[in-house]
Amino acid sequence: MKKIVITTVAILALSSTLMAAVPAACNGCHGADGAKNTMVKESVPNSMKKADIVASLNGYKAGTLNKYGKGAMMKNFAKNLTDADIKAISEAWGK
Repeated sequence: MKKIVITTVAILALSSTLMAAVPAACNGCHGADGAKNTMVKESVPNSMKKADIVASLNGYKAGTLNKYGKGAMMKNFAKNLTDADIKAISEAWGK
């Protein structure tokens, strides 16, 4: 029983750390766990592969991606993300 409690606490601590790495601006639209639908079913970040999240965020940041007509809006959010931020988001939400 003691091992189960310790394992559970460790998992919760790790997941809290990963979620803290996601900028609050992302959580506003996508939810704390990346599961929130933003008018387009396919735009739910936690259903995407990590590499696809990285590619999408880099495309929005560069202004070269306009997926679902959200390019301009997402560029405003992505433009200030560092490579470390993008990696943290993909690690927290990606598959």
